[in-house]
Amino acid sequence: MGEDILLEKLRLVEDLLREVTVPGFDIDVISSGVVSRFRISKDGRRIIVYLNFSSSDPGCPFCKFINHTLWTTIARNIRDVLISNSLFDEVFVVDELTKSPLT
Repeated sequence: MGEDILLEKLRLVEDLLREVTVPGFDIDVISSGVVSRFRISKDGRRIIVYLNFSSSDPGCPFCKFINHTLWTTIARNIRDVLISNSLFDEVFVVDELTKSPLT
């Protein structure tokens, strides 16, 4: 894949991710810092989106449940927006810290 095409795809991904909001808040996943980074494969067919959950409260079991539900929803919404726009054959959303898949 050409460098110009890959750069354009990077810009498009960022624009699409700015449309994905954090449920219950009026902020997108890029501006909020929930998406810490993303990487596109050299052939442009796959993407990994890394989510940062470091603001979760580890001492609150109910918070963990709420956060898990929220993160799962965010991960699904990210995957859906990138798949529905036919940008990638494969979309992976993972936890930045653990590198565990979320979708």
